[in-house]
Amino acid sequence: MEIANTTIQQNYIKQVRALEAEIKKASDGELDLDLLDDAQKKLDLLAEKYQYNQKIGTAIYKLYELQATIHYFNGNDADALDFINQAVETHGSNYPKAEKLKDRLSEITAITTRPEKALSKSEKNKKLNGVEGWLALYVLGLFVGAGITIFNFFNGGIGLSSSDVDSLNQYQSGLGNTFHTLVTFENVALVIYAILLISAIVLIIRRKKLAKIIAIVGMLFGAVYAITDYAIASSLFDSANLTKYVQSTLSSAAGNAGRDVVVALIWTPYFLVSKRVKATLTK
Repeated sequence: MEIANTTIQQNYIKQVRALEAEIKKASDGELDLDLLDDAQKKLDLLAEKYQYNQKIGTAIYKLYELQATIHYFNGNDADALDFINQAVETHGSNYPKAEKLKDRLSEITAITTRPEKALSKSEKNKKLNGVEGWLALYVLGLFVGAGITIFNFFNGGIGLSSSDVDSLNQYQSGLGNTFHTLVTFENVALVIYAILLISAIVLIIRRKKLAKIIAIVGMLFGAVYAITDYAIASSLFDSANLTKYVQSTLSSAAGNAGRDVVVALIWTPYFLVSKRVKATLTK
């Protein structure tokens, strides 16, 4: 029985050390969030297997220590402190690794509470690191914009269905073929726009440098597309003397174009000069 217990402990220690190595690899140099997420999944499985296994004894404190470390690298400081305190309690006394992590967490707390002028450049960057504030508001806007774009794609672009065109053709024949060409242009543009918006969301959440370029390209594309779409549609219906029948639709399209231009004018400079964008999009 004692041999069996020793085997269990050895397997446990072996897996813990492997996980420690993986977390260290994820945090060496530029933080690898994908590798850190993978380490979290492995830790969850390890905890499920050993957390309530009495044969492990006080060595179970390593699970709390590893969880504290992962929370620390993910920026969840309060959770990291809770878990490292649980590790110390389970261990039965303080120990060097726990002290070192607590010191790091104390430094972070000091940074977040010190006046902005007193912070160094690296400390300011660390404080600004994260999808928060205006950047979080922009991401929320991307979700709304992607939803509207997908809705417009299935709703026929500028807002007129084939049946609407057929009705208008009672007044002016030949509009249908030209209009269907416009709809094709709109559908292609909407697909591209949706891809840009969704890509920007994913890249920002993953803190990739490429997100800045994709976000700016997406905003400029949206503004140019909206203006072009309105201009073509307005010219098309005007040439067929049908403007009065679709005035509300054109007014709505003009409003959307104006909104997209304003969005581009506000947020493009933000992405170019924002310290939070620079501190967050680093991968």
